[in-house]
Order: sequence, then C-alpha cells, then structure tokens
Amino acid sequence: MMWVFIFFFGLAVGSFLNVCIYRIPRADVSIHSPRRSFCPECSNPINVYDNIPVLSYLLLRGKCRQCRARISVLYPLVELATAGLFLGMYYHFGLTLEFLLALAFISLLLPIAVIDAQHYIIPNVIIVTGLVLGLVIVCGIAYQRSEVWYLLTRIIGAVAGGATLWLVAVIGSAILRKKAMGGGDIKLMALIGFFLGAWPELAMVIGFSALSGAVVGTVLIVSGVKSRQSPIPYGPFLAGAAVLVLLWGDRLWRAYLQFVGWN
Repeated sequence: MMWVFIFFFGLAVGSFLNVCIYRIPRADVSIHSPRRSFCPECSNPINVYDNIPVLSYLLLRGKCRQCRARISVLYPLVELATAGLFLGMYYHFGLTLEFLLALAFISLLLPIAVIDAQHYIIPNVIIVTGLVLGLVIVCGIAYQRSEVWYLLTRIIGAVAGGATLWLVAVIGSAILRKKAMGGGDIKLMALIGFFLGAWPELAMVIGFSALSGAVVGTVLIVSGVKSRQSPIPYGPFLAGAAVLVLLWGDRLWRAYLQFVGWN
C-alpha cells in the first residue's frame, strides 16, 4: 500500500513541479498567481477534472479541451519521472529522514534540469529554497544521529561544490577565451554538494556530468542539431549525475576503487 501512496504522491508533486517549470522563468506569472492552472495557448483555466496527473493527458489525447491546442508531452513525463524517482528513493532509503531529504533533492533537480534545458537559466529561487529546505532536514538528521559532523560535511560539500565548479569555469574561460560556464551551474553544484556531501560524491558528479555532457554534445553537433558555437546547458547533466550518485554512488565508488586496485 505504501508503494501505491508514494507513486500517487509523486504524481501530485510532479504536477506541481510542472507549474514551477512553466511559471518560474516567466515574469508575467508567479507560482501563486493565477491560482488555477491555465492553457498556455488560450489562457482558459483548466478544470479540476482535466488536471489529474497523466490520466487527464491521456483522456484528452494530449489536447486542451477548450482550444484543442496540443499539450506538451513533457507534462506527463515530468509527473511520471517524479513518481518513478520517488519510488526509487523509497526502495533505497525506506521511511527515513534520508528518504525525505532525497525527495526534496529530486523535487529541486527536476525543475532545474528542465528549466535550464528550455531557457538556459537556473533560477535563484529554486537554489535558495533548496538550501533552506535541505538545511532543515539535514539538521533533523544530524540531531537524530547525534552527529554534528553530518551537518558539517554538508556545509563543506556546498562550499567545495561551488568553489570547484567556479575554478573549472575560470580555467575553462581562460582556455576557450569565452564564458565556459554560467553562474547558475556553480550555484547548482553548491546545492548538490550540500545534499550529497563533498568526497567522493562531488568528484563522481563532476566526472559523470562531464562524460554525459561530452557524449550528448558530440551527438548533437554531429547530427546537426547544434553547432560548435551553440550553448549546451550543463544543468541537466549535473542533475542527472547527482541522481545517479544519490542512488548508486557507494557501489560505483567501490567498483572504481576495485578497478584501479585501491581496494
């Protein structure tokens, strides 16, 4: 029964994340106003029965009931991704404060990844909200464990994450003679460092994100979708690598140590 509840809870959170993804980058709307969801094409409010995660999209065949404009498939994909990741976190952490921390982390990374992919920005409001929310939960975990060091490692992770990517950005800009990385990526890395810790998590996030970014970027350039001068957002790769490390970081690190003969 708990699995079912977490799945539907994930769908509901994913529906809210869709609101954040659409509204946060736009100056003419906010999370709170207008109160009801609306069609981006005709601006008509969406009825409650047409706003059920995934199901409404399927029943409406991906079209607005009012104007029949096509609804982006991104909406149900975000909802399903959120629900699936929530289930994965429950399987990995169980009903613990670490599970709550993981849910908060996922709920931050998903909108960051999509907004950066669409608009090439990482909104400060998500970063600040994440740091505040994460601090509250991390303090709860540190209190539960009676380990002040747990809190300190997260603070060290945030500082190390931001500083490391800032250094990469400075060196990259000097080599390429153009801006190599945005400030949003640096802030995101600080957020990731806070939620995951410093070592070896940050090293794995940087490694996996750089590798996946290079592969995807090469494919996009070779296929003609992007040119060599086209910007490619780094946020989605950082977010994906962070989820990978969150779930399987320990196993991957042990496998790496065995591979290089250090374990």
